[in-house]
Amino acid sequence: MKITPVTSAALAVLLSWTTGICNADSKQSLKIKINPENFNASRADIEAVCRSAGDQLLKQMEGVPALTVQVSRGHHGPIALFKRGKEGEYLVKLATEKTFWAQYAYQFSHEICHVLCGYENDYRGNLWFEESLCETASLYCLRAMSREWRTTPPYGNWRSYSPALFDYADNIQKGRDDYIEILRIGLPVYYQKHAAHLSGNPTDRKKNGAIALVLLTLLERNPEHWNAIRWLNSSPSPEGETFLQYLTKWHRAAPKEHTGFVEATASLFGISLPELPEVRE
Repeated sequence: MKITPVTSAALAVLLSWTTGICNADSKQSLKIKINPENFNASRADIEAVCRSAGDQLLKQMEGVPALTVQVSRGHHGPIALFKRGKEGEYLVKLATEKTFWAQYAYQFSHEICHVLCGYENDYRGNLWFEESLCETASLYCLRAMSREWRTTPPYGNWRSYSPALFDYADNIQKGRDDYIEILRIGLPVYYQKHAAHLSGNPTDRKKNGAIALVLLTLLERNPEHWNAIRWLNSSPSPEGETFLQYLTKWHRAAPKEHTGFVEATASLFGISLPELPEVRE
């Protein structure tokens, strides 16, 4: 793997980079079904929160095929199951209850991101990166929802809940202590230091949550590139696939308008991707 240092000046260039893509909208592609049992909350209210969370990503996407997500109560942490429902729907479990709307939004955003990434039950050595993206999605959606709910909440009387959404995200960010280490030594060095641990412990929120804060800055500056995650798992990951190979596969699969974003993401880790073939369909 070729590692190149990312200076603060280079990072500034990455964060200011944009392709001028117009925002698209695939909000209508998502259908949400709520099983309210054990949530101790209204089916309509739970759906409204999940819909608002999912819309923050889908409004940045174009051409997402119709998909249905069945949401039910879980007791062992939130999860998007590999198993599908009888009609092919995605099965998502949320470990929350009552009217903790920020927690619903945080968890659903993470799981819908897995769905949009095309999550697969294959080699897990690079799953930490998808987990980092999904943690980024949770924070991104909470912050975007907070802004949206100031003026257009799902219900008029929920407008006052807007600050709670932002505070929930803010408290999570403050708890990502490893982010201080990233700031101190740089993401490329941090990744190399913890690569083996990340590969074997992809859901370590302490570490992928800190990496998510770096990705959050990039995606809040360029939200139209959320659409790029749809090609993250364009083909199954073989046993032993390296992170460079994983990113290269994403780079080659992504539409032309997103290849620069994938390159910028790789650069944050100090990784230079192979040049793409000159002829692209």
